[in-house]
Amino acid sequence: MNWCTIEWPTKTHPTTVARVQTRRSGKKATLAGLLGILVLLLMVAVVIFYAWWSQGMNLPQAATQAEVWVNQLIKGQVQVTLTVGGKTSTVETTGKTVQDVLTQQGIVLQQKDTVTPALTVLLEKDMPIKVTRVDVRLEKKEIPLPFVTERLANPELPHGFTRKIKSGKEGVLRETWQIRLEDEVEVSRSCIAREVVQEPVNGLIQYGTLSTVSRGGQDIRFSRALEMVATAYTYTGNNTASGTIPALGVAAVDPRVIPLGSQLFVEGYGSATALDTGGAIKGNRIDLFYPTENQARHWGVKSTKVYVLDKS
Repeated sequence: MNWCTIEWPTKTHPTTVARVQTRRSGKKATLAGLLGILVLLLMVAVVIFYAWWSQGMNLPQAATQAEVWVNQLIKGQVQVTLTVGGKTSTVETTGKTVQDVLTQQGIVLQQKDTVTPALTVLLEKDMPIKVTRVDVRLEKKEIPLPFVTERLANPELPHGFTRKIKSGKEGVLRETWQIRLEDEVEVSRSCIAREVVQEPVNGLIQYGTLSTVSRGGQDIRFSRALEMVATAYTYTGNNTASGTIPALGVAAVDPRVIPLGSQLFVEGYGSATALDTGGAIKGNRIDLFYPTENQARHWGVKSTKVYVLDKS
């Protein structure tokens, strides 16, 4: 240790007092330094023991962890877990609040982003901080509005017949949906507005209620009338599907449309009975029997009304 000499203008012992005072001050500084070192070593020992005891580390691991904690203590740093937009990292910061961490890491918050915990919360060791990127989008979609077909009775139209008066047209409903995404994942959606862009136009048809027609001076009472495609056939040596020999007035029908045994009146042909079926007779088709091939050929193929007579 180097002693410095301080001389004052005294009558006796010009340097003795100064030397004594300097020696005493040096001893105090030395003791304070030694005490600080002892406190630091004690802190390190306590930290190592705590790391070993609380986290189950071996002594080398505990010493390493203690070194990190001591550095944080000396430098004023704290370690936190930061998650931004779904990506997590561990950072060391000298900041005091959550806002300080985000500022130091260059994290810019958008208007709708959320932060947990709040920006003003004081930091703690290993504190998890989460920044959720929030995006709200608007989506528009158009939905068809169904129209209604109105039905109007027409007493001059045979029962079973309909007549289209006006075609219907669908309307358009426009919806605006608000979609919320958190870290690019949709978490909710809600309809915030509805607007009818185009009103639907209703259709109109007439349906027949007429159940009696006059043909050849004779009133024919029927339960329903059908518009059918009519062809003709002649005897081929086979009996009808009902087991009878075909004759004039026998008709082949699709039993799903006209039940076998039904009494009919066919315009252009006259009275008939549904007694036969045919492989090609499906739906609204009817095959009329003629005794001769010439008569059948003469009939050809026609579109005609077929009345299913009222059994009463």
